[in-house]
Amino acid sequence: MPSLRQEALIKERLRIVHIAQEESVTEAARRGECSRTTVYKLLARYQEGGVLALVNRPRGPREALSEEVGELVVALKTSALHRTTGKLQQLLKERHGVEISRQSVWRILSARGLARIQDPVPLVRFERPQPNQLWQLDLKEDVVFPFGKAHLLVAVDDATRYCVGGVWLRDRKEPTLLGAVAQLLARAGLPEAILTDRASVFFGPASRQRGLTTYQLGMETLGVKPLFAKPYKPRTKGKIEKLIGFIERDFIQEVRETMQSFSDLQPAWEQWCGPWYNQARPHASLGNLPPAHRYQPCRRAAPPDLRPVLAIDETRRVSRDATVSVEGQSYPVPPEYMGKHVLLRRLGNEITIHHANRLLARYTAGEKGSPLELRTRSLLEVT
Repeated sequence: MPSLRQEALIKERLRIVHIAQEESVTEAARRGECSRTTVYKLLARYQEGGVLALVNRPRGPREALSEEVGELVVALKTSALHRTTGKLQQLLKERHGVEISRQSVWRILSARGLARIQDPVPLVRFERPQPNQLWQLDLKEDVVFPFGKAHLLVAVDDATRYCVGGVWLRDRKEPTLLGAVAQLLARAGLPEAILTDRASVFFGPASRQRGLTTYQLGMETLGVKPLFAKPYKPRTKGKIEKLIGFIERDFIQEVRETMQSFSDLQPAWEQWCGPWYNQARPHASLGNLPPAHRYQPCRRAAPPDLRPVLAIDETRRVSRDATVSVEGQSYPVPPEYMGKHVLLRRLGNEITIHHANRLLARYTAGEKGSPLELRTRSLLEVT
């Protein structure tokens, strides 16, 4: 019969398996804080032997250990609780000439109830005292619906647990994510700081050789301090992680099968987020009051046009057919600019083309139509 520790381990690994089966291996790895390789191994073990196959397998026959060795292990552990099994194994060999495996050290400690005891590290909880001093922002990726996958960028106020907004996206490209950030700011205003993980769109590559990201530059321009969670410390973003877990259970699972198109998703979300989560649902950490009871709107409004601040700017040379290309799609430009370099500004699904501070054209990414039709529509929008 599995021990309590084994039961907890089985439950956690079974949760990862279910996420991988119902959503994706990537999502299971993210929420289980493990590698995709580990998820694949758990799936294989579950398919081979069911639930009990998820328990750690013994790596060899057990060593015959004397009572004296057990007492040495316990003494070395209790004299310094921070010591790991590897450290105890090393000290046993150096001080007493005893060679045993780490698994045997673990068995001895586990039998005495000492396996998980270590010097206490206090859990540091933080909560900003006032609304909009800090937002926590995160992306829930690869949510599967009948029409395909979608992604949710969502933000929560640290002090009040108020969901300041969420935007459903078709992809995770940088212009799309920054467009969603712009929507949140335009709607809710500017907080003092925003906490995110270290995804490349926010923090940049791990080497940080490129300098500041567009997101960081934009936040500093707006007077919003960009903060980043420490690597491998999910508790730093505990409030947004908890909210995303609740969104999964209370919203996504409830509406998943009824969403027949991407255009149905955002209106359904707005009905859930505002009237239910923010206005009506009692929150335990708020004395069973809904978040809206304590939340106050931002004192600073976002600028009317966030494109110069958050858009991705790229330079393109106008080709001989009077077009510029973006991700395989050609967009017309007035013929007099053939051979010249123009500024391409992308935010969300909007593409604007500029030259010498003059707006030449405006398009929607992926917009279909002949070059003449696209040019006609663009000229009408610009004028």
